[in-house]
Amino acid sequence: MRSNLPEEYYEYRPHGRNWVVYRIRRDATGSTGTKIGEFLTKEEARREVYRLNGWKTDLK
Repeated sequence: MRSNLPEEYYEYRPHGRNWVVYRIRRDATGSTGTKIGEFLTKEEARREVYRLNGWKTDLK
């Protein structure tokens, strides 16, 4: 288990032809993912995850 992750964070995963953003909540018994949004491209989902996690993007 990656212990350096916060108790709550966002990640994206493929779902059929689309990409879904999930809010992940960790606790002592494991983790739970809640669907936040669905995007047509991986790049759109990645940008949303960066925004929600408060990470800076390297936009060119």
